[in-house]
This record gives sequence, structure tokens and C-alpha cells, in this order.
Amino acid sequence: MKVLFVYPDINVKGGALSYHFGIGSLSAVLKKEGHETALQYLYGSYDIKALLEKIEQFEPGILAITSVSFQYKYIKKMLAETKNIHGSKIFTICGGPHISLAPQELRKTEGLDAICIGEGEYPLLELANKLQSGEDITNIENIWVKKDGKIYQNPNRPLISDIDSLPFGDRELFNYQEIVNSDYDRAIFMCSRGCPYSCTYCCNSGLRGLQEGKYVRFRSIENVLAEIKEVISNYNVKYIYLNDDVFTENREYVSNFCIRYKEEIGYPFELNTRVEHLTPEMLQSLKDAGCYRVAMGIEQGDEKFRREILNRRMSNEKIEAAFELTKKAGIRTKSFNIVGFPFETYDIHMETVKINRKVQPSSLVVYVFEPYPGTPLYDMCVKNHFIEEDRQDMDFISRTDTTLNMPDFTRKQILKCYRNFAWRVYRGKSYKKALLHKIYYSKYGELLIRLLSPFKKIVRKFAMD
Repeated sequence: MKVLFVYPDINVKGGALSYHFGIGSLSAVLKKEGHETALQYLYGSYDIKALLEKIEQFEPGILAITSVSFQYKYIKKMLAETKNIHGSKIFTICGGPHISLAPQELRKTEGLDAICIGEGEYPLLELANKLQSGEDITNIENIWVKKDGKIYQNPNRPLISDIDSLPFGDRELFNYQEIVNSDYDRAIFMCSRGCPYSCTYCCNSGLRGLQEGKYVRFRSIENVLAEIKEVISNYNVKYIYLNDDVFTENREYVSNFCIRYKEEIGYPFELNTRVEHLTPEMLQSLKDAGCYRVAMGIEQGDEKFRREILNRRMSNEKIEAAFELTKKAGIRTKSFNIVGFPFETYDIHMETVKINRKVQPSSLVVYVFEPYPGTPLYDMCVKNHFIEEDRQDMDFISRTDTTLNMPDFTRKQILKCYRNFAWRVYRGKSYKKALLHKIYYSKYGELLIRLLSPFKKIVRKFAMD
């Protein structure tokens, strides 16, 4: 069976291409069992021509599309334009976090035959096998099928307990060297699946309850290092990024990983964590192994708001201590921040500015809040009539504008706070950082990013140092 994956990455901020771990894993499992796969990566602005040409060329039996909430408006347009082309019916299926948490989209979406809820490796393999052999497909666990006006809703199988049993993700499916080149020569890896926390704005708060079994699962260190070795042997890579939600959850795992990574890999690397997990001993191990940057989510600086609205229970004191410890270990820091939460106000937002000003991260990221269906904060937005439906389908760059209409924090205020956030953090501390971040987050920042793409490594170094 020929399976064509579609990765819509339309109107996203930043300029770097991206490797999709889910698609890579799905393709690897299918290929291992003898199926043929291809990919259409839809990057930049919406344009259906490349996909139509790929379908004509590859002639897939299955069109498999991954979904996040912001991209779903483009997926609906895409399905309407690709259904029943060149006279033969292609079976269409959508998976990913959005569809897993909003399965009602199956009934509402023209041209969509099925959806996959939760982890998709073995459900999609079973679907491909059954379509190829002409068997009934209406009883596959994790998959809902729309057929003859009826929706066949099937229960979900347990989570994959041993993720070492999965083959390494299929990076050959992508133009992987181009992705590495576009992302500051970094290769990205995941040592785990799942997040131990349930922040109200994050899809993990909904996904963790969809399937039985342990939600957070780590690969063995041997398995991770083997994949890293394979990738750095096949591609020109200078840096490694461990993109787990919380890499440092298990101290023993981190300690053993650092020892072996230093001996067997040795490339500079960075990672994501939470402020609650860092200790001086762990940071020293990370530094000794080659860790050059640790990224931590602050998201919102008001301790009470963060606890009651976001379900993030770390104290400001803990945040400040984590950044200070990381700096003392000689490791750069990065903070993640969001503006425009429901019930946020200008004054509450300024607490985020204040704590970032205090900890002075080496670099920072700020996004505008997006309400994801299936999350507690989305339900809160709906209940309080905050979501402005007219803006849901408008074209704008993801996480740079708001779809909310809140009387105490207007769209105009939110956008002003977003664009001036980094300037306010670094002003008076580092003029070059303040100025470069001001430009980056300006109204014309994305255009400048594209124009300066050949020089962005120099610009990034200048902004971080």
C-alpha cells in the first residue's frame, strides 16, 4: 500500500523547517512492514498545487494528514480540493493532537474518511494492511471511520509501553539535511513520550486520558544514543537538541545519560526542562557532558494566576533560583513565555516582563496564547464567550495574533505586549538584545527573518551573547 503523508506547516513563525517526529515514526513502522511511503511538506503560505502534483505522481492509496489546531483550517481546504482526483478514490485519514481531542471534526469535514485518536503507529499499519487486502476497516482500535453516512467509533488500544520497540524515525522521508541547515545546524531528538504535568493550555492535559497505560515513557539510553549516532553519521550536524517536554524528570537517567553521551557523542547539546527539576549536581553533569543551553517555561509571571489558571505550581522564587543555578553552572538559559491568556490583564502580563527582567535569560521566546480544543483553557474560553469566531479562519502567522475578545485585555493591548515584550525585558540590561528582539517581534519581523535568512546564524549569536 502506498501512503502519502501530508505535513501542513503553514504560516508558522521563525523560518526554520521542521522534522515531524510523529510522521517519521509512522513511516518507519509502515516501511518495516513492506508499505511504501512519501511525504508532501506544505511549508510557507497555503498552496495546493504541490500536493496535487505529488498525488498524481505517487498515486497513493492512503492520504495521511497530521493535525494541530492552528493548521486545521488549511486541512479542511486541502481535503475539499483533493477528494476524488484523477478518478480514483484515495482513502483520507487525519491524526495528531487536534483531531485526537476534537474527533467531532470527522463528521463536519468534507472529504475526510477516518481519524486516528492517540498514538497511530499500529492503528495506521492495521489500516494499511486491511485496505490492501480488502478487509473490513470499521473495527480498528483508535480509528473512527465515516462510511455510508455512519461514524464507526472504536475504542483505543493501550499506549505503547516499550517505545524502544519502535524503529528509529524515518528522517529520509524528509529533506533532513535542509531541515538541519535551516535550524542552526541542529538535529532534534526525543528521548521520551508524554509530559508529567497537565498545564491547562497544553494538549497533554487532554491526551493523557485517551489511552490506558503509563503516559510518560522514556527510551533506553542505549536506544537514544544509537539513533543520535546514526543521524550524525548520515548528516552534517553540529548541535543536538533534546526536545522532550521535561528531559530531566529522572535524575538517575540524566546522570547516566550525561556520562555515556560525553563518551560516545560529545556534540554540544541543549534541552527543555522545568524549574523544579534542576539541582547544582545535575547542572554540573549536564555542563560536563556538553550542554550549552537549558530552556525553561515561565509562561506567566504572576504566581497566583499561574497556579489558578494555568495549573503551573512552581513559585517565582523557584524560577529565579533555577535560572541562577543554571547560569552559575556556565550554561545559557532560555525562557518560554505566553501573552493573552483568558482573564489575563495588562498588569498581570507585566509580571511576566518583571520576572524575565529579573532572571535575564540568555534568550527568550514569547507567543500569543492559542486556545486548543480539548484543553481546560479552551473550555474556559468557550464558557466565557472569549473566542471570536470570525477570527478563527483568518490567515495570520501562528501564535502571533489572538482569536480572543476579552474586555479587560483587548487584542490591541495583547499585540502591543507581544511585540514589546523582549524589548521591555532587555532594555537597560543589554541594548543589542533589546534592539534585535524588538525587530524580530515587530510587525515586519517575519519578512526581515526571511530576508536575513542567509545571515541568521550571525544574527542569533549576536543576540544571545
